[in-house]
Amino acid sequence: MTLEFWNSLFWFALGLLVCYGASRLGIGSATDPGPGFIFFWSGLILTLLSIMLVADSFRGLSVGAKEIQRTNWVTVSLVLASLVFYALFLERLGFVVTTFVLLGFLLRLSEETTWPRVLGVAIAAALGSFAVFELWLGIRLPKGIFGF
Repeated sequence: MTLEFWNSLFWFALGLLVCYGASRLGIGSATDPGPGFIFFWSGLILTLLSIMLVADSFRGLSVGAKEIQRTNWVTVSLVLASLVFYALFLERLGFVVTTFVLLGFLLRLSEETTWPRVLGVAIAAALGSFAVFELWLGIRLPKGIFGF
């Protein structure tokens, strides 16, 4: 048995545990969801994906162990640090500014992305998500020092 097989079994068991806990909270229905509705479906998706990984490990299709050796830990650390800074500055700078900076930084980490594309996608995503959450759904987002 490979390491990937045991990892897949772990995620399978965790998915079943999440489904069980969600069912104890009450799942409800699609029109009247209970408190465990989203957790149940998330656990079920996790379980199904882990079954696919178990099947792939038996067929020898996965290459995850080889990919770990080539992980760029500097990039991983930068992404984690940027998420921490996002959480720290979200209230002070506001949703739009902080989201724009975060997305611009994350997109720029990809060496294949040009500056015009980074700026365009970051602006569109920040303003688009602001429009969806604040204007359409009416969810209050942090305004920050700039008032938007």
